[in-house]
Parts: sequence; structure tokens; C-alpha cells
Amino acid sequence: MPYTNTWEPEGLYRKFTGIINGEEILESNFDLHQDSKFQTINYIINDFIDVIDHSIEVIHTKVYASTDEIISNSKGNLKIALVVTQEPLIALANSYREEMIGNTFECDIFNTIEDAREWTVRK
Repeated sequence: MPYTNTWEPEGLYRKFTGIINGEEILESNFDLHQDSKFQTINYIINDFIDVIDHSIEVIHTKVYASTDEIISNSKGNLKIALVVTQEPLIALANSYREEMIGNTFECDIFNTIEDAREWTVRK
């Protein structure tokens, strides 16, 4: 699964491209949680605009939300922006967002990187 992490002063921009699968995203999340920079960031922008195919299922979104809630116990607040423009990724993003309601980490979905960035800086 091709993805790049671009660390920013207050957050992380993570761009996924090509073909992605659910297990690789979970593994990338675990790698991120272990990075010392993760403890100091305020947001993550996950950009899925250039994904051409995937093998992610709703069960994966439930696992992502569950593991995010566990790590939030040591991390604290974090905004997670999902930038998606195509079905069925939009449906999966909505599933994840629904799982995150009431959790420590906030999540929202956007059509553009610009809209996601505006949301990450709002208090």
C-alpha cells in the first residue's frame, strides 16, 4: 500500500495512493502510534483522493475506531480528517465516523484538502 507521511508543525498529512487494503491501513496506524511525534500532534489529514482500488470492509472501520479509542487514553485529543471523493470509500469513511461518535478522537469527512485543513485548526 503506497502512502506517504508528511509531518507538519501541528499535525500529519498522510496521503494514500494506488490500491489499499484494510490490514495495511491498520498496520500503518500502529506504526504511527509508535512514532514519538504522534504524541504531540493535534490532527491527521488522511487523503484518499488518489486511491484507485481497495479491499477495505466495514469490519475494518470498526477495528480502526476501537484501536483509536484505546490509543486515545494515552494520546488525548486528536482530530482525524478523512478526504474522500469516491464511493464506496465515502461509505466506509462514514462508517468509521459513526464509530468515532462520542470517542476522544474527533473525525469528519471532507471533499477537499483545503476544507479538511480549515476544520483541523478550528477549536
